[in-house]
Amino acid sequence: MLTWIILALIVAMVLWVRVAPSDATQWHVDPETVEKGARPNQYLMRDGQDTDSMIFDMEPADLAAKFDQIALAQPKVSVLAGRAEDGHVTYVQRTNLMAYPDYISVKITAENGGKSRLSIYSRSRFGRSDLGVNKARVKAWIAALGPAAL
Repeated sequence: MLTWIILALIVAMVLWVRVAPSDATQWHVDPETVEKGARPNQYLMRDGQDTDSMIFDMEPADLAAKFDQIALAQPKVSVLAGRAEDGHVTYVQRTNLMAYPDYISVKITAENGGKSRLSIYSRSRFGRSDLGVNKARVKAWIAALGPAAL
């Protein structure tokens, strides 16, 4: 009997990860002002953080559209909140095996001379370590933007 209870609890935990609701008020944050938590399962691209924001030689609307296209082309990515047109979006990407959600908040702001600043906050909801997934994701999505960074 105890074995069945333990098995049922494990199944319930696995299912919860897949169906747990994502509260946009909690996860749709501004990468330019958010404070990182204590867990190491996050990566913040903002001046003075894990890496500095990037400046791109393109208008904010163009950068937002291009970034949105790259993000949504990735496997298991959807929009949680915001719109590319507004320059502030939070995406959810689920892991392959367990479907753990990772949240990627993106902010694009105008800079002088028709340039744009890109800030990104990528973090895992569950677990303590992300095994470098959030950092790798940010770097891969930036690389997909091409050589437009200054």
